[in-house]
Formats: sequence, C-alpha cells, structure tokens
Amino acid sequence: MGWKGTMRSMSAAARRMEKDAQRRHKQAIKEQTSANTTADVQSWENYINDLLTVHVDLTDKIDWERFLKKPEPKKPKLLSHHKAKAQTGLSSFKPSIFDFLKGGRTKILKSLDDALSHASELDALDHQKAMKTYTKKLADWKTDRSLAKRLTDGKSSAIQEVITEMQTLSKNDLIGSAVQFSINDNYVHAKPQVHADNIVPSYRRKQLASGKLSETKMPIGQLNELYQDYVASVALKVAGDLFQILPLNEVFVTCESNMLNSATGHKEPTPILSVQFVRETMMQLNLTSIDPSDSMSNFNHIMKFSKTKGFSPVKPLKDDA
Repeated sequence: MGWKGTMRSMSAAARRMEKDAQRRHKQAIKEQTSANTTADVQSWENYINDLLTVHVDLTDKIDWERFLKKPEPKKPKLLSHHKAKAQTGLSSFKPSIFDFLKGGRTKILKSLDDALSHASELDALDHQKAMKTYTKKLADWKTDRSLAKRLTDGKSSAIQEVITEMQTLSKNDLIGSAVQFSINDNYVHAKPQVHADNIVPSYRRKQLASGKLSETKMPIGQLNELYQDYVASVALKVAGDLFQILPLNEVFVTCESNMLNSATGHKEPTPILSVQFVRETMMQLNLTSIDPSDSMSNFNHIMKFSKTKGFSPVKPLKDDA
C-alpha cells in the first residue's frame, strides 16, 4: 500500500471518532434547556471530556524509513503454467475403451491439441495482467521512495505534499475552523484557528439527590480554565499528528482565536498560545493522563492567561516573515 493509501485508511477511524464527538456536541447544544435525566448530565460530562481530550487520539504513524528501505518490486517473468498443464494433458493421454463416451480418440486428441495451442495465449494474458500490476506497484514504489527521501532531507515541498493530503482526508471540527501552515525546509509552523470560548458550555449540570437535574451558571474562572485546557489540547493534537506523519524533530504550533481588536473595534484572529514542540519530549507524554495546559511546561511556549480574564494576545515564537 502506498503512503496515500495508508493515510486514507488512517483517516477512516479518525472520521468515525470525530462523528461521535460531533454528535455529542450537537446533542449538548440541543439539551441546554432540557430537563431532568441522568442522560443529560452524562451528555454534558462527555462533551466537556471531548473538549479536553482532543489530543488523545492521534493519527497513525507513517514509517517513512520503511518506505526508503522497501525493496523495488520484481518484474514478473513470462510463465508457462497453462502451456505446461496442456502439454502434460496431451503427453499423458492414453487410449481407452471408454474414449467413445467423449467423442472418440480423434476428437479427444484434437481437443488436447487445441488446448495446447491456446495455452500460450492464456499465459500471455496472465503476463499482461501481472505486468499491469507490476507497473502500478513500481510507480507507487518510486513515488513513495522519492517522497520519503525528500522528507528525510527536510524538503519543504515534500512536507507540503503530505500536509495537503492530510488536510484533504482528515477533518476534526473540534480543532477549529481551519489550520494554516507556514512551511520551510526542516520546520513547520501550524496555526489552528480554534473555536472561541463559547465552545465551552456556559452552564454546569449535576443530578441532585432527589433525582432532579440541576443546571447552574458556570463560574467565569472555571469556564476560562476549561477553555485554556481546550486550546492546549488542540495544540497537542496538531503537533502530535504532525509528528506522526512527518519525520520532523520539532514543530511550532500557534493557536489563534477571534478576539476583539480595540484599535479597530472588530474581532480578528489573534495568537493566544504559541508552542515549540519537540518530538522526543512529546513522545514521552502520557496523553491520556496529562492536564493539557499544565503539559505546556514541558515545552518552550508563551501563553498569557488568568482565571478572571482568560487569554491575552501573545507574539508567536516563530516569526514567519
């Protein structure tokens, strides 16, 4: 299977998980004014968990070293299976008193001679099919090997090719509206446009001892901290996926959110978290157990955040100008 086929199979599972997350998201929104069941509380809790664990399910790894070391497909030889079988049938024919049941000896011999004559055509057809398969495999081998070599050499065009394919096949609405990339030889700067803080529900749910549903306004401090963890989770997800599909030792991720520009009075994409992720450190994290925002301390990063005010604009660590 070529690298594109590998990515297509990888994306199928991701799409299924994303579909489940989207379903829970829509259900949570619909239930904001609903009442009194345990399912409502569970739905709210599941949705909060989805926001804080965007990073947990990374895409499968592509082993580019394997593509580099994969041997060239062998060119098929013209085989004579049909001819050998027909020749054996003709050579082993022995007259029998029961030949008349098959039309007589003359007819049987003619049938065997015809089969031998036609056998070479069948062998040629088999060879044509084998050559067609071989030609496709050889083309894929050359393409994959060339791309793997360019990637291991850190060529930006190869990095762009893989990222473009990933964006075509993958979709995760929880990440945000889009992910922009600045690509140079040996480095990638990903800039996800994350959702605004209204992705976090403005309410809390719990079931009272009486069995009734309690729905209260979420304190601003808790809402901001949940949003902080969501943004950090997106940063981890984007970096983790890039490490899985690219042979890079570090990637930069800058999360942007629509924030009010006091100079213009308009909301515009604003950097709120910028991280320099290192592969070795990233691979050592237990993604299912970490607190997303706390885990940023493992990397060079910049984030201005307070429980009362939330995020403030930052200057990205990587200047793409």
